[in-house]
Amino acid sequence: MKFLLPKEPAFSRHFGELSECLSEITEVFYDFSKNFDHSAAYWEKAKQIEHKADHIAHQIIKLLNQCFITPFDREDIYKLVHEIDDIIDLIENAIHNVYLYNLNEKKYFIDEFASFSKEATEKLNLLIVEIFKSQKYTAHIGELIRNIHELEDKGDAVYATSLQKLFAEEKDPVSIMKWKDVLFVLETIMDVYQRVSNTVEGIVVKSS
Repeated sequence: MKFLLPKEPAFSRHFGELSECLSEITEVFYDFSKNFDHSAAYWEKAKQIEHKADHIAHQIIKLLNQCFITPFDREDIYKLVHEIDDIIDLIENAIHNVYLYNLNEKKYFIDEFASFSKEATEKLNLLIVEIFKSQKYTAHIGELIRNIHELEDKGDAVYATSLQKLFAEEKDPVSIMKWKDVLFVLETIMDVYQRVSNTVEGIVVKSS
């Protein structure tokens, strides 16, 4: 049934642009994790990328409302757009919280989650390319989905260890609250990567 799908490349192009935004903001976060200074400047960069991603997301929704035939179910495309946009929003939010709370001494889990996010973004972007190219479940898609799930599992483990360590070692209750908030956002980011991979899996299963 693949021949019935529209040849219009606009959906694929716009999702490619959204993937570029995801790569950009992930790189900003990764760079910030290594330097962990000038948080205001990094947040400004992240905010600009987040605004650009919002515009692209609106373009996809607009296209969705204009097209009679779409590559996948409308509900699935809508869900996919918003979930990818959610990751971008959350990464911007994580950097913003470090700036807002004036956190100057980096906790080790910042580097861990920055690495997880960078790798998950690479896998997710490949996944998006693959679903528009194959439009069916392939071994490569299955492998990418498993990779993202494994990264989310690693995020869960770091979250649990870091939370325990935070309460055991940090003496200032206000500092605990601040870092707990940042840690929760970072763990949620990994949850949403997995959520997107699940949405993609549902799309390709329907299309196969």
